[in-house]
Amino acid sequence: MARGDRAKEITLSTRQIINTGDATRAFGEDPGLIIARPGRPVTNPFFFTVPEGFHALVSSWGRIVDYEGENGPTDCWPPGFHWGHPMIKVLYLVTQQAIVFDAPCRGVLTRDNVSISIDVAVVFRVLEKDVKQFAVKVNPKDLEIRLQAQVDQAVKNLGREITTRDAYGLRSVRTTVVEKSGGSGGGGTPGNNPMVSDDEKYGAAAAEEKNDGMTDAEHEAAQVAQMKGASATQNMKIALNRAFKSDGIEITDVIIKDVDLPDAIQRQLEEKTNVDSRNKAQRMTQKKDVQSTTFNEVITKLQQSNDEAISQAEGERDRDVNAVTVDLQKAKAELNNRIEEIRRRAEIEVESIKQETGLQAAESEQKVKATLTAHEAQAKAEAQRVETETEAYVKTTMARAELESAKFKAKASILMSEAEGEIASQISAMKEYETEKRRLDVYASLSENPELTIAPQDDDGSLATMMVADEILQKNAGKPPSRSTILAEMVIQSKGNKSLRLDVGNGD
Repeated sequence: MARGDRAKEITLSTRQIINTGDATRAFGEDPGLIIARPGRPVTNPFFFTVPEGFHALVSSWGRIVDYEGENGPTDCWPPGFHWGHPMIKVLYLVTQQAIVFDAPCRGVLTRDNVSISIDVAVVFRVLEKDVKQFAVKVNPKDLEIRLQAQVDQAVKNLGREITTRDAYGLRSVRTTVVEKSGGSGGGGTPGNNPMVSDDEKYGAAAAEEKNDGMTDAEHEAAQVAQMKGASATQNMKIALNRAFKSDGIEITDVIIKDVDLPDAIQRQLEEKTNVDSRNKAQRMTQKKDVQSTTFNEVITKLQQSNDEAISQAEGERDRDVNAVTVDLQKAKAELNNRIEEIRRRAEIEVESIKQETGLQAAESEQKVKATLTAHEAQAKAEAQRVETETEAYVKTTMARAELESAKFKAKASILMSEAEGEIASQISAMKEYETEKRRLDVYASLSENPELTIAPQDDDGSLATMMVADEILQKNAGKPPSRSTILAEMVIQSKGNKSLRLDVGNGD
């Protein structure tokens, strides 16, 4: 009864939560919570959130509205932030996780009229396409009652088909065992069933009994009971899906968790198991003794054979070692000869390579010099050509410039000649005026000179010369003779044909 009480503690329910942010905590604390009705906080009047892991139904002014997505309208809103007016909110949150509903069945009569208890777990989930129908029409309490009733009826039908001993082999039977094996009922050997472990092949109880001294017949019976239970759980799953499909839920698995037998039956099974275990232990002890004796004899024979094989192997080893030593020495000698030959060849090849390298270097140097000479000559020729062309271009340009300059000078001369022709009379008059003016200026200057001597004009100018000489002599009278005085006396003597006394004074 304790197991049944613990199972009944997990019940299907729906309740109000603070807001969508509290959904994860609420569903984690209450495994039986299916539908939550979150409130909307007044601090966020223009947006709301849908948490991950839930089917969300949203209402506007109390009416459920669809979400308009890329694939068209849908009842369920995706997780994340959504904008909306203050009267739009998340009305229902339905969990996307699979829900395990424990349905303990009491007073199940077996074929031999023994009352047993069978704990069954039903695993189901809410289909996304029917979330709206489930949230609006299904009451979790009513769903729990209906599930319990359906499971009770199916388990009682199963009990009438098995015996008490077979019932103990139903533990841990689930519908997936039958689905993996490829059938829904019937017997078969463990080798024909693709199970992974003893728990999946025979159920937990069958595996324990197999390890506790069960005979092959008992193993076969336990397997048949297990397959009957698996067939029954598969049929139960089909029947439950048929019954609850209209409510929007899908039964994914049905599991027989435990089978509770009466105390008397359990003691009988324990006593029988203990007797079988003791018998099996005695048989195993006898078998162990026989095997130990046999193993000792085999070990002795193997040791003798091993010693002989070791001696023979050691002799063969020594012969092989000697042969290998001789071969190794020969190989070493051949290797040394080959190494010496390779060294000599390498020296010859190195010397040859050096000579070839020197020759190639000389040829390369000659080619480089020839190339440099050719490039230098080509560069000089190109420079001379460029210089010649430049000089010719300069001379041509200068000639053109001089020609243009001569043309412009000729034009200027023509223009000047034309201008002078037009003003020739004015220029002539102006020149005469300037000449007369200069003459008057000379006369004025002469008139202001006290040393000026005016002489009449004669044919040869001798009179003027004599007057000048006389003036010089008068000015220098009483003074020591000077060069000008001497010259004046000579002029007068030559011009006047009279004797002059040349007195140069004291014979100096």
